[in-house]
Amino acid sequence: MESDLLDTVTKWLSSLPPEAIVLVPILAFLETLAIIGLFVSGIFLLSTVGIIYAQGETSLLLLTCLAFTGAFSGDQLGYLLGRLAAPQLWKKRWVRRKLLTHKRAYKQFRTLLVRSAPLAICAGRLTPAIRSISPFIVGVSGVRPVHFFCYDLLACSIWATGLASIVYGINLF
Repeated sequence: MESDLLDTVTKWLSSLPPEAIVLVPILAFLETLAIIGLFVSGIFLLSTVGIIYAQGETSLLLLTCLAFTGAFSGDQLGYLLGRLAAPQLWKKRWVRRKLLTHKRAYKQFRTLLVRSAPLAICAGRLTPAIRSISPFIVGVSGVRPVHFFCYDLLACSIWATGLASIVYGINLF
């Protein structure tokens, strides 16, 4: 059943016209959104970019830039939602109770997150299992927007370079 679905998706993707490049930033965006990203696999983006590039009508640089734009936009939206949700979240009684119970652990976690924000943001972007929730968590934790912006720019650049390398490598064979 799973292989039938994969075959169907592969056939559909292989018949994509070059104009289908609009799917690249959309898939990259959806992959990074909290909750939605848990259901949109990165394999869809990788397959789409690979097939469009293999058709030879679109440059890998353009596809990579489109994927970067979608991923970066999704991360920024997730971070913004986390920042906006934080005040409401901290007002919840059960959250305050948990924080009082684990005050020391929370302070240590918060200090670690703020101190190692570049590593946390890059690791979040490069780890598929947490890619969609890490910007939201960083937003809730209170990392300054300018820091998140700069670190996410770096993380998305590394990620997009990796995507381009994989697509290029696959198309060599």
